[in-house]
Amino acid sequence: MTATTWRAAGDQIRMQASSPVALLAGLIMPVVFAVILHSYSSAAVDPAFAVGIAGIGYLDALIVLVVVSLLGEKQWRTLTPALAAPYGIVPVVLGRLAGMTVQALVSLPGTLLPLALLWGLAPGFDWLRWLVGGAALALATTSVVGLMAFVVLRFPFSPGMTNGLVGLLLALGSLLVPRDALPPVIRQLSWLMPQSHVMSWVRGADAGSLAVSFGLTAVSLAIVVGLVLRLQQAVRDHAIPLEA
Repeated sequence: MTATTWRAAGDQIRMQASSPVALLAGLIMPVVFAVILHSYSSAAVDPAFAVGIAGIGYLDALIVLVVVSLLGEKQWRTLTPALAAPYGIVPVVLGRLAGMTVQALVSLPGTLLPLALLWGLAPGFDWLRWLVGGAALALATTSVVGLMAFVVLRFPFSPGMTNGLVGLLLALGSLLVPRDALPPVIRQLSWLMPQSHVMSWVRGADAGSLAVSFGLTAVSLAIVVGLVLRLQQAVRDHAIPLEA
């Protein structure tokens, strides 16, 4: 299983590393977003703003990569042979998601550089919270967007399937504003999102917030594995077709 996962991760990076759409989503779009937001402020860039903007890049890039990569697997019919292996398609999906996480991490330094050039870094910029928070946010975002992998594999793709997803996850993940500043209903829902706990830590909360984010990330990944296993069993039982 481990070898298959590593191979799938390598294939993902090799095939999609220079995807123009993913680069546009992960680098250019979040910087444009930052320019619009910063037009209302003259403050220098702090870790929370930098990581939040990178988080927008993660969301954009991961949604694009999940759709493009897994639709490609379906169209090329490469998942059907994997069903004959003991672990089925689970290591392939996990490997793809791992490769996507590595690709998405480009947004962290890739967005910080133009932000720093445009507005400078805040005095005492906390590089540890920027780096650790950025990496943790990438993992958390992958675990949540990974749920979409099941949807793409299970159902025929529709061009409007991902409409509004970035905005919804941006709000629930409290990427741009502290969780306490969110409307009450959204604030309660955001507690279920690992991204919101990462951002709380980046904004100065104690290590408990980071631990909660890792726990929720693990739960989200477990749900992804469970859904893919259920899909896999249904396909093996000939209840539904995989190549829809």
